[in-house]
Amino acid sequence: MIETNEQAIQLMNKALEHEWAVSIEYLIHAYSFPKAKYFYFDPIMKKMTDIRAQTIQIGIDEMYHALQLGTVITQMNGTPSFKTDAIKRFPKIIDNLKHDKMTEDVVTDLYQSADFKEGSFPEILNMALNISYDEVRHSDQFSAMIKTIQDNGWKNEECYKGLPKNKTDKKIELLHDITRLENELMHQYLKYVLLFSGHQDLTQRLLKNSIDHMRHWDKNSGLLIKMGDVIRIENAEKDKNGVETSRTPVPSIFPGEYRLEASKSFSPKKKI
Repeated sequence: MIETNEQAIQLMNKALEHEWAVSIEYLIHAYSFPKAKYFYFDPIMKKMTDIRAQTIQIGIDEMYHALQLGTVITQMNGTPSFKTDAIKRFPKIIDNLKHDKMTEDVVTDLYQSADFKEGSFPEILNMALNISYDEVRHSDQFSAMIKTIQDNGWKNEECYKGLPKNKTDKKIELLHDITRLENELMHQYLKYVLLFSGHQDLTQRLLKNSIDHMRHWDKNSGLLIKMGDVIRIENAEKDKNGVETSRTPVPSIFPGEYRLEASKSFSPKKKI
C-alpha cells in the first residue's frame, strides 16, 4: 500500500530505473537490425512500418516516460535515480523482440498493480496508468513484429556483428569512443533537465542539448554499420550463447548539483 511520499518516490524510482534501461536497450536493438528490410503491419498506426524505425520510436517514448517520472520525483523533493535495470542483446533479431515484449508486459504490471491508498496521489496514479497504456500499445506492436518475423521465415535472421579485426582499426575504435561519450552526455544533460526542472529557461536548453547528443549517437551508430561494425553495449559481458548483458550501460552518477558545478562538469568531455 502506497500511503507516504517516500513510498510514492520509491515506486517511481523503481519505474525510472526500468525506463532508463529500455530507452537505451531498444535503441541498441534497433541499431543492430538492418534498415528498411523488415516491415510489419502496425496494429496501432494501421499501416506498414519498418521494424527498426518503430523500435527506435518506442525507445524515444520510454525516454519521455523517464522524464515524466524524474520531474515528478524532483517536484516531490526526491532524488531521481540514474541506475538502470540490466539490458541485453541476443544474436537473433526475433529474440530481441521477444525480450522487448516481455519487458513491456512486466513494466505494465508494475504500473497497473501499484496499490495506492484510496484518494492518495491521484496525479501520480493517473500518470502511472497513462504510461502503462503506452506500454500496452508497445507490447502489441512488438507482438506484431514477432509474428511478422515468424510468418516470413526470418526467425533465424541475426543482428549485425562487429568483425574481430575491427578492434585494431583506429578509426572504428575512435568512433566507438565518441559514441560512448555521446551516450554519456545525452544522459548527463537529462539529469540536469530534472535537477533544474524549476528553471524553465535552463531546462529547455538542457533538453535540446540532450536531444542533439542523441542525434549524434544516432548518426554514429549508422556510420558504424557502414564501416562493418555495430554499436557496442557499454560494460557488457557475453555468455556462451552469444547473449550480451550489461548492468551499467550508462553512468549512474554524474557530478554537479548546482548550475556552476553542472556547467563545469562538461568541459573535459566537450574537448573530445
